[in-house]
Amino acid sequence: MRYWYIEDAGGGCRAFSEVLVLVCENPRRIYKSFLPLTWDRNVTMEEMARRKVVEMMRKAEVTRDDYLYVCSGNIFYGLHRWLTENGYRWETVKMDGLAHEIAETAFHRQIIAAGFPAEIKLEDRNYRDFYRMVDRWLKEDPSRSRFFKDMEVRRKPEQLRYLLKGNSAHTRLCSRCRKKILPYTPIVQYRYRENGKKKNCYFHPACSPVRPHKNKLEQVRVLWKGNPVEGVVLPVRQAKPCMVCGVEIPAGPKALHARSGKELVFGHPECFVKAGDNSQRED
Repeated sequence: MRYWYIEDAGGGCRAFSEVLVLVCENPRRIYKSFLPLTWDRNVTMEEMARRKVVEMMRKAEVTRDDYLYVCSGNIFYGLHRWLTENGYRWETVKMDGLAHEIAETAFHRQIIAAGFPAEIKLEDRNYRDFYRMVDRWLKEDPSRSRFFKDMEVRRKPEQLRYLLKGNSAHTRLCSRCRKKILPYTPIVQYRYRENGKKKNCYFHPACSPVRPHKNKLEQVRVLWKGNPVEGVVLPVRQAKPCMVCGVEIPAGPKALHARSGKELVFGHPECFVKAGDNSQRED
């Protein structure tokens, strides 16, 4: 059995091709591929990356008896699904070692070949500052615009920007029916950009223009004071005691949030479930 590592480099830079690598340390095998700067807009970036990696896997004769460690980055989401659907053994890891070194070196050589100063290097994974320096270098000469990536083909399809989750304490306005979305109820969030600024709009789940691609909704139905209550499980923003057991829940962990009339119902979901079970047994 061989162990393979799949890594990328250059995804955070607005210019130059992303580097994809497939590496086996023992025996040492190295395969590299590059995403083109642009391609057919009917193909997503995840699909393009998946095709490139699968091509490398075929050249390397990777089998289902091998094991793959894959970077957890968004660029490989399509590959993650493909590996599972095709019966490969794999897991996501924070990449380090030879695969990371090969990918970063290949990306650096690419920009040096374009004329970027060779003495300026990525240090301690400080990608933000390094890409800013690359960006400043690009702006020095208008002809360097030929190195820019086509960000339109790399942008997520619109339907992938819809997220089903639990609403927070805010009352929001549905962008379709214009009615209120009550606190601690299911909500669909749509993320977009306008004039370069990130913005959001919200929908009742029944009003959403498309079925949300991601589902982070954790919904719980419990009994509170003998009445059925529907709530959502959300991270705690401000420490409060559980209304059932009295133990304070610090900021960070998840807890049940619901409304019963004007009352906020809050606490450990399991406490409410047990309380409801005990109430039903007593009845």
